Amino acid sequence: MKYHLLTFPLLLAALAAFAERPNVVFLLADDMGFGDLGCFGSPVIQSPNLDALAADGMKLLDCHSASPNCSPSRVAILTGRHPYRVGMYDYARFKPMHIPVEETTIAEILKQAGYATMFAGKWHCSGDFDTQPHPGDHGFDHWLGNQGNFGKDNKKFKRNGEKVGTVEGWMSEVVVNEAMDWLDRQSGDEPFFVCLWFSEPHTPVVAADEFRAMYPEEVVKPYLESLYTSGGPQVKRKKELVDPDRYFGCVTMLDHHIGRLLKYLEEKGLDENTLIVFTSDNGPEHRTDTAFGSSGELRGAKGHIHEGGIRVPSIVRWPGKIKAGSVNHATINGTDWMPTIAALAGAEVPVEKPIDGVNIWPAIQSGKSVEREIPLFWWLYHARGGFHVSLREGDFKLVARMIEQPEAPKPVGDRIMDFIKTAKLGEYEMYRVGSDPWETKNIIAQEPERFERLRKKMIQLHAEIRDEGPEYVLGGKSK
Repeated sequence: MKYHLLTFPLLLAALAAFAERPNVVFLLADDMGFGDLGCFGSPVIQSPNLDALAADGMKLLDCHSASPNCSPSRVAILTGRHPYRVGMYDYARFKPMHIPVEETTIAEILKQAGYATMFAGKWHCSGDFDTQPHPGDHGFDHWLGNQGNFGKDNKKFKRNGEKVGTVEGWMSEVVVNEAMDWLDRQSGDEPFFVCLWFSEPHTPVVAADEFRAMYPEEVVKPYLESLYTSGGPQVKRKKELVDPDRYFGCVTMLDHHIGRLLKYLEEKGLDENTLIVFTSDNGPEHRTDTAFGSSGELRGAKGHIHEGGIRVPSIVRWPGKIKAGSVNHATINGTDWMPTIAALAGAEVPVEKPIDGVNIWPAIQSGKSVEREIPLFWWLYHARGGFHVSLREGDFKLVARMIEQPEAPKPVGDRIMDFIKTAKLGEYEMYRVGSDPWETKNIIAQEPERFERLRKKMIQLHAEIRDEGPEYVLGGKSK
């Protein structure tokens, strides 16, 4: 593999960083909205452990998932690359889609740098969990994985490639137990990378009775009207939403089990040199009858290219390195986690393929904006709300629709790939999202020169990613 060459001063800096490289615990919620935690403004959800994590660390207020959709955002976290470059065009519902073994993941990079690596939770990075590359093929020494979501006592987990039968407990409970059991078996001679991907609060939205009981009707009723309208008129919720205590309790249950892990790290003396990252794979669900997730003051929700679909609650903590109780407004994306964690580990990032993310650690330390050669870019061929592609540069966000061509019929079944590969971009709008988080003021007429410059960048980047991505027949459904 090809690697960046370091100048002597950079080499000294890298060696210094290597001497204090952190353990890393990466926590990923599923379908958690920007407004779904107390520390991110929820007036009803109780999240004391994540609130405490934010109080001890930093909230990232302009942090995004790399897609408004599950599997693409996960692939981007692992590879640092736009998911369409890798071939994850949708959530893992089509058999061909997976992370090819030729892709380099953060787990592989850290393993080569001497880290012990483990994964537990919802994998969802392959269309066929039985035959395609699994976490062990992508750098994880130990893994307990499940293809999709579940509530309790799942029967489809695999541990290191072997079926394990029924694993008792709720998803977040099982995942945290696996992490603590694995950490108990470590010698302590190696730094560790623990990657925990939960399925809460994704459907099925379920929670233990003790957490549901924290949300009686008299507590939640005053807040329901605002939650019904979260995300704006383009978010089409079910007319009859039921059992809000299930959703709120589900978030609180996830918080509880994360709290168990945080307490474990503290009791074992591991917390001081451990970087913890908490984030979500996309914005909140809105199509089910339990969709009480909140986008906060943002437009859109899961599946939307608008901010409510991609801006997610995110927290980082590393005692002594990140100022407690701080906030950061730098624009961050899911593709940034791989190069950032690699840099903190003193590890090398391969450069034979384009890496869309950048090392955001300087921005976390300084509060300044992130310097990028490749603009932030989101693309989902079936995104809701009318727009499929967006590009962000500074405070400005350009969105566009995919326009069908005569040779690209409607994207159904095996025609989806034709649509992805041949549709053109058009019908643009541009927003200044810092002052207009609802993305309601199209400012193209006021900023014609900026629009034309960003439009050219969008078309160029869209074509580059389109041409790099592998071509599949997407008619076959996954298991």
